[in-house]
This record gives sequence, C-alpha cells and structure tokens, in this order.
Amino acid sequence: MKNHAASRLRKFRSDDEGSIIIEAVIMIPMLIACVIAMFVFFDAFRNQSINLKAAYTISDALSREEQTIDNNYIVNSWRLHRFLSNSQTLTRLRVTVIQYDDVNKQHLVSWSASKGGMGEMTQGMLDKLVTNDQIPVMPHLDTLIIVQTAVNYTPAFTIGLRSFNFENMIFTRPRFAPQLCYSYSGNEDTRTCPIGT
Repeated sequence: MKNHAASRLRKFRSDDEGSIIIEAVIMIPMLIACVIAMFVFFDAFRNQSINLKAAYTISDALSREEQTIDNNYIVNSWRLHRFLSNSQTLTRLRVTVIQYDDVNKQHLVSWSASKGGMGEMTQGMLDKLVTNDQIPVMPHLDTLIIVQTAVNYTPAFTIGLRSFNFENMIFTRPRFAPQLCYSYSGNEDTRTCPIGT
C-alpha cells in the first residue's frame, strides 16, 4: 500500500498533462485586455482623423464662397460636420474671419458665428491665440478663415482612455474672392465684411 501511494505521487509529480490549460487561464485575460486596448486606441485615432477631415471639408467649402454667407449656411455646415464625423453626441462649430492690420500690428475679428454651443470668437480670444503663436503670418489687410470644431469622444471600453474632446482649428485664405462676408439674415445691407473690402 505504501509503495502504491509513493508510486502514485511520483506519477503525479512527473505528469505534465494539463499544464497548457493553466498557462491559457493566465494568458487569455491578458490577451483579451490587449486586444480591447488596441481597439480603443485605434478607434480614438480613427475618430480624430474623421473629425479633422470634416473640419478641412467645411473650411475648403467656405474658402470657395464668393457670395455673402448667412446663418443658414453656418447651420448647414454644422449639420454637415455632424454627418461627416458620424458623432452620436453634439458637435460644435465656430467660423471666424480675421484680418491683420499691419499699421497697428493687430489681428482683428471681422465676424464670428458658431453652432452647438461653442460661442463666437471674441477679440480677447483672438489676442490669446496670437500671443500663443497659433495664428499664421499675414500680410497687411489680408483675411483668414478660421474653422474650429469640437467633438466629444467616449471610448467603448474604459481601458486607458477617458472621455475627452477632439478639437481642431483650421486656417484657410479665401480662394476666389478677397473676403468672406457674413449676414445673419442673408440681407446684403446688414452684412459684415473685413475692413477695406
């Protein structure tokens, strides 16, 4: 009986069947976590790229306008941004036209319009962008269209990333007209244009 028990213990000690199952139990949860993390980071970069391309699309469309744009144009641009970014949450859009006065060495807000709760750009906000060297170099009385977008992003899984905003700021010069004018109502008599246009 004693020899039989000792023989069984030796056999149990040298038996390696089932060791792969133990390794799999240890490794599979780590492997699943890595795959989920890769998916979350890939999805975040994909959404960032989509939002940036949507902002460039709106900026390019604005730069080609030769007529005065109105509130309907801004609303439809905002809707287009939401469609292109395929966002389930509210997106934000701000369109601003600025001009540089070389005599006074100052960038001026000609007009600003926004949708989605972003708020219009003020002169103080523009001055802060200038102070932080975020505005490109501009010649005297040149105009620049600034398109700013923001999209809330919430990862599908909470591995390494929390909810945050994708924010983009695109700069474009008018292509065919020397300026881009804005009228809330679309009435040419109430339009706002850069100085000297």
